[in-house]
Formats: sequence, structure tokens, C-alpha cells
Amino acid sequence: MNLRRLSVPLSLVVLLVPALAALGIGGPTDSKFPAGFKQLAGPPEEMASMKVPEPAELGVRSRSAMIRVQLPEGAEPMSLRVPIDSTDDLKLLLFAPDSPAWQLSVTQPGKISYDLRRAPEEAVRRQTAAAGVDGTSYPAEVFSFASAKSGVWNVKLSAPEGKRAGGSEGFLVVSSRSPYRLYSYVDTHDLRVGSEIGFVTALFDSARSPEEAVSGAVHSAVASIRLPNGAVEEVELQDAGQGRYRARFVASVPGEHTAQVIVRGVTPEGKEFIRTSEHVFPVVALSATLGENVSAAPADDTRLRIALPVSGVSPGMQLLAHAEVWGTGPDGQRIPLAWIGGMSVVEGTTLPVALDGRWISRAGARRPFELRNVRITDPNTYVPVATAESVALSVRRLPPALRADERVDEITDDMLMGPAPSPKFRTNAVAPKGLLLVHGYCSGSNPWPSSQFTGAASFLDPNASRTHDDFARRIRDFGATKFNSYGIVAHSQGGCASLHLYSYYWSGLDSATGNRLIQSVGTPYQGTALAGNLAILGQIFGAGCGSNYDLTYSGAAAWLASIPSWARAKVHYFTTSETEVWWRWDYCQVATEPFLSDPEDGVVEKAKGQLPGANNRGHKEGWCHTSSMRDPAQTSDSSRNAEMNANAAR
Repeated sequence: MNLRRLSVPLSLVVLLVPALAALGIGGPTDSKFPAGFKQLAGPPEEMASMKVPEPAELGVRSRSAMIRVQLPEGAEPMSLRVPIDSTDDLKLLLFAPDSPAWQLSVTQPGKISYDLRRAPEEAVRRQTAAAGVDGTSYPAEVFSFASAKSGVWNVKLSAPEGKRAGGSEGFLVVSSRSPYRLYSYVDTHDLRVGSEIGFVTALFDSARSPEEAVSGAVHSAVASIRLPNGAVEEVELQDAGQGRYRARFVASVPGEHTAQVIVRGVTPEGKEFIRTSEHVFPVVALSATLGENVSAAPADDTRLRIALPVSGVSPGMQLLAHAEVWGTGPDGQRIPLAWIGGMSVVEGTTLPVALDGRWISRAGARRPFELRNVRITDPNTYVPVATAESVALSVRRLPPALRADERVDEITDDMLMGPAPSPKFRTNAVAPKGLLLVHGYCSGSNPWPSSQFTGAASFLDPNASRTHDDFARRIRDFGATKFNSYGIVAHSQGGCASLHLYSYYWSGLDSATGNRLIQSVGTPYQGTALAGNLAILGQIFGAGCGSNYDLTYSGAAAWLASIPSWARAKVHYFTTSETEVWWRWDYCQVATEPFLSDPEDGVVEKAKGQLPGANNRGHKEGWCHTSSMRDPAQTSDSSRNAEMNANAAR
């Protein structure tokens, strides 16, 4: 057996069972299992899709460079040597809290110089914009050029006298449609204090796979890591062969970390380039160990209560469990029965999870049993608390309703999510049924026009950054004050939170009837590349609502790995993007376009808005993520809203 000690922050996971009872969640308390949680399971065919992808599959593709600029108080103008390897849709962006006070000039190869703010419109186009996700956005000035030459540019930046008090700080972003992109990723899911965390990067041609790195192009690569206490560590990436570069960093401080990978080199055509990629990730502090003696005993007529022994965690702590159950077939070979999991609460020194014995009968299995690919994770970061490749499962006796000679073929709802409490969900609702309209990350208001929906209530948790789990529980508690049963129409992160709610908790969603239980628009089910960029920008503008690991590629993948297929099947989702025309580069938001891959809606790339196993209701051009972008906000599409209203479960 392979056991690993991992960690999780105490402040993120403590959730006491009495708090659930106080809310009246989930009906009467089951004496064998915590109230309010579903007891998840699925057939063996789903096991492969319930594994966390390898970190190398979750990299960020970058065609831009974010160059940090610091102008100390009273400093002379700063000159930057900026290599431009392509002028195709070349843009310079300045992000700085006091950017209007800055002076900028550029000198191209051939001694062609511009004062960017005084140059004629036909030479340099200046735009003001903002980069952000829903309610968190940072202002930018964007400069594009009618005529430009590749090569090394000299960029001069300064602030006028009298405007330098305290100094100035910002980022100069360089972006183009160069075919050469950077592919970078954090190489482990083991994000705990004392762990070795790696950063891997490579240059690749966008016409090819990132696995086909361009050899010999990278001349220098550095990872700049900002710790939660504000300290910065820089580590050099070393040549790891086949065009890849790697750095190692030992995490010593718990909390949110950001990392910027900065790469310079020369393209195969002999042109100097610079690229950066930006990452945000948590480091957690509490170590735990999964014990070897795992036993199961009947909980009722059909269910087994599996007691996972976990040391190093406190009683009352809420955790998320996942495991595969294997048994022995008639020929003596090991066979898969089901995967099991869900939210649970530590009781003493064990974490209880359920196994419906009908999975044993369905597979025709017998003793001995074992659990494989066990992972216990923090529901707020999905960082493992404890894992095991394999551990023996001692089943003392089977539930009394099971007969050894009786084969179960049908998979029922209570086998997939546990028996529904009675009543399913105690509420103080004012109406029997309705529709919840849910906003996204850090939204200052609810963007859905409520007049276009029948019997709807608008959820509002303004200007907040929530984990999917926290967000989901807030939707649940709000819904309990409005309706006994409801469907959901969600925007952006609200779609993830709604799916999370249906997957793990009993709520009014479970009593709803109708065609579409959860409908979403512009939801980053697989994350957004902006999560890392905005975390870096927040260091100079102030954190705003704060960064959100669930919205990164890695965090989203770890979250999705425990979402059941039966829950995904209840989601109907839409994606949108900018209007495509042939005579210009198209975008929803000029300040976020350098960080995203087309097509995208200004926040979410179409490819990352996909939810495997759900119902894709189509992609539509001409609609952007929010109202501040070039095309109308996707939530204001009255035609789509009418469709969602007509088909919504209630």
C-alpha cells in the first residue's frame, strides 16, 4: 500500500454538523451518516473519468508578456528593452493605478519614435479598457500601431514631476499573434508546506501540439514566486531536455501563492522574443494520514458504513472523499464494483462514507474487497488530505436485505446519491416552486433581467470571491427561503456552484420537475486563463474580491474529477463569443484578449466552457461575458432567456 501525508488549512475546512441541523438542512439526522450530504456513487465505467488529470495536461498557453515596471519616487525615466518577434495584431497595454500620469514613448528599429499619447490617431490608436472576471476588473490603456517593425523596441516610461510621490508600479503587457506560444504549468497537485513544487515551461508553435516543444529557442527562464507574506523568491528554470525547462521550489509558507514564469529567447527565424505565464495556487498546512485498517458494517437494510481512519484532522471537519470499490469475481480475479464518495464530516478518528450493497450484488462480487485510488480532499481547494493507491476493506457482514444469490441489474437514484431524507429539504419558503437566477464571481449585482423569467428569485452575494463549495451552500440557503423546489439559471461561476450544490447537497433542486434542472451561460467549467493574470494584477491594484483557485485550469480540473456523470447530465449550458468579421481582429474585451485563446467571450474560452457529460445547447456569436464589453452581455439575450425560461425545471 502506498500512503502519502498531505495537508489542508484548518481555517478552510472546519464545518460542524450542528450548524447543518440549525439550518434545517436535509431532514432528520441519519445516525450513521452526517445530515444534508448526498452519498455519491457510480458504476465502474465512470472510474476513468473520475481521476484528476496529470498537471502536464493543464498548462496555460501564453502569447503575451506581462513585464513588471517599478518607478521609484523621484526616479529618472525607465527604459525597457522589449523584443517584438511579430507585429501581427501587435498591442502594448499599460496596467497601473496611476497610469494617466505616466509618460510613454517607444522607439522601433530604424529609429522610428512615438510619444504614445501624443502620436496622431492614424499612427497609434489609444483605447481605455478593463481586464477582469465579472466584478473584479483592472483598468488598462491599450496602444495599437498602424505600422510596426519587428525587432528590439526601446520603451521609455516615466511619471511627471510631482506625480512620483511614493513611486509608481504597474505592468507593461506586450501581445501579438505570433505563432510561438509559451506552455507552462505547476507540475504537482501535492500543494502542501514542505512539498517540492515544480514549474515547467516550453515554447511551441501554435500550429502544433505543446508536446512538440521548439528546441534551442529558450535562452533564459525564471520563475518569480510571491509568497503569502509578500516575500518574493526567484528560481531559474533549468534545461530538462526536449525543449522543456523546469524549476523546483519548496513551499514553506501556507496560503495563496502566485508565480510568474518569464522566458526569453530567439525564435527559429532568428527573432528575439519574450513571453510570460501567470499562475495562482494554494499551499496548505495541515498533514493527515489515512490508516490501513478500513472496515465496513451494515448501516441499514442495504447500505454499508465504511469508516476511513484518518489521523491529523479534527472532529467536525468537513472533507470530500472519493474511492473505487473492488471485489472478487467468480473466477477469483479482482473486479470493479463502483466508485463512491461525497462530502462527510470527521467523527472522532474516522471519516464515514457509504456503500450501497446493491453495487456488490450487481457485480456478482464476493470477499475479499479493497478500496483503490482513495483520495480525501479539502472541499475548498481540492488539495488531498490523504491518499492511498490501495487498501484492504474488511466487510464483517453484508446488509440484511441483500441475498447472495440475488443479482441487481437496475441502478436506482438512491444507489447514486443515497436515500433522500424525508422531507427532502426542510424550508421556510414563501412559494412551492420557482426559479433561481444566480450571478457569477464577484458580481456587484445580479445580471439576469428578472422580468424575462417567470416566478423567479434573484440570488445576490455581492462583490465576493467564493469557493464553489461556499457559493453552493449560499445558493442552497437562499433557495430554502424562497421555494420548496426550484431550477437554476446561472451565469459564469454560478453554473459551477449550482452543479456543485446538486452533486453534494440535498436542496430544492432535488424536488424540481421539468426539462432542464440547471442552465448556465458563460460558465468556466474547466477554468479560465485570466485567473493567474488577475491574481498578479491584484498585487498592484489591491486584491479586489481576491483570486479564486477554483477558476484556474488546475483547480477546475481537480473539482471536476469528483463531479458525478448523473449530476453533469442535469446541466444544459451555452457558450458565446465576439462577433466575427473578416476586416479586423475580433474581441469582446481588448484588455483580456491577449491572455485568452479564440473563440472567447472576454472571460471564458469556448474550449474551457465545455462540461463533458452535460448538454451543450450551442455556441452563439455576438454576445460577450458582461455589459462592459464590445458586444451585448450574454445574460441580456432575450431570445435565449425565453428558451431557458420555457424549459426550466421548477
